[in-house]
Amino acid sequence: MTSINPNRPTPTFQPTQSTVPANRPASAPQPQAPAQQPPEAQAAAERNRDSFSPAAALRPSGRARVTTQGDNFVLEAQGQVGNRGSTPRGGVPTRLGTANASGSFGLQGSLRVEVPREAATDAIRNGQLPNPASPETWPVGTRARAEVQGQAGFNAGLRAGPGRLGERLGLSTSYDRTQTQRYEVQRTSEDTVRATVTSDGRQRDATNIRGLEGRQDQRLGHTQSADFNIRTPEGRAAYDDFMRTGQLPRENGAGVSNVNRTDTLDQTREGRVLGREVATTERQTRLTADGAGDQTVRQTDRNVAGSTQSTEMQVGADGNGRARTAINDSVVATTTTRPGQPPETSYELTFTDPNAAAMARGAFSSDDAAASGTGPFTARLSEQQARALVERTMGQGLQGGQQALDRAFRTLSTNGQQTFATTLYNSTVDTRNPNAARRPLESMPPEAAAPAQPRTPAPAQPRPPAETVPMS
Repeated sequence: MTSINPNRPTPTFQPTQSTVPANRPASAPQPQAPAQQPPEAQAAAERNRDSFSPAAALRPSGRARVTTQGDNFVLEAQGQVGNRGSTPRGGVPTRLGTANASGSFGLQGSLRVEVPREAATDAIRNGQLPNPASPETWPVGTRARAEVQGQAGFNAGLRAGPGRLGERLGLSTSYDRTQTQRYEVQRTSEDTVRATVTSDGRQRDATNIRGLEGRQDQRLGHTQSADFNIRTPEGRAAYDDFMRTGQLPRENGAGVSNVNRTDTLDQTREGRVLGREVATTERQTRLTADGAGDQTVRQTDRNVAGSTQSTEMQVGADGNGRARTAINDSVVATTTTRPGQPPETSYELTFTDPNAAAMARGAFSSDDAAASGTGPFTARLSEQQARALVERTMGQGLQGGQQALDRAFRTLSTNGQQTFATTLYNSTVDTRNPNAARRPLESMPPEAAAPAQPRTPAPAQPRPPAETVPMS
């Protein structure tokens, strides 16, 4: 099976010419004429140029269907092309069995423009699409979205015999991929235009060999957005560059603000035997970044055994970072990173099950009576103490840094808190001399609670003088 490459560029569709008008507003800087290139180089650049640019996708091309939805006029235009083919019904007989194959591809595009009803011009009311290269002519609140979706699929099979069992015991492979590219532009105020670029890809494939089947489903998404101040020369120049190339700025700058980026990757893999699911793994990854240089990474992973691990890592533009990794329902690792210093990692083991808490409490104390305590139990460990714990429970020879420790704790805690706590307790007992005193595991002292602030007594209020009542 193949995997989606996050670095692979999205499929593109070639425009024949630029659609940015020559009559730019006075505030927009005039572009310099490009240097002359040989005809061969110009032809190569034309072939390789990113095609599905905002100018090409959002450019006005005639009139569109107009409807009224709520307080907006909605202009829509669509188009599609596709084809498919397959072997004759019943397959093609071969010496190895009956073979079947089919394939298809399709491409469809759409353009949707929403314009506030009270601000719509007569041309827009008659179906004339607004010009994306002149956003200053758009009424405030206008939103335009262009989308192109491509699909390609293929499947082939070789039966091992008649019927459904013959199909399952044969050989087969299938592949399906869809890719959606979307551009959205909205005039949010008199000065600002917000642009959003979204790319979504999904790939599903499966291979079956004699009843053993592997399936894979992957989703890859990219979303970027930025605000352009079209009233400033820098902001208008950045917007025009986006119209030509389809690339948004990655940092805030002059005339550009609110830059954000989100990348996601979801993966699911299944193993099947004669059509019955026997193993599944899942992984979800999300990366967000803003124009100030701050980044956040979140990842959740579930393996074949059902063990889960989730990580959230935040890194600032100044280089300071913090990561929190939760393993199953018992272990949390926290890592702090500072520029010019090695990362610092600590672990926290928590047992909420009463029996597991009692067993873990005894593992970190030489006093067996300590196991009689009630309530949840939490132990805080430094990285050195965590490594010593793993070596005592799993054996010597643990290599690597935090990832190796995380994998070890994931293995130790996979079968629940009671099994995990029992393993910890058993590691304190000398199996060759059961009567010897136990050697407890080491942990850091619990975090001291913040001292209570003494209450400052309120100043005594002066008592009003007693009223004198004249005696009669």
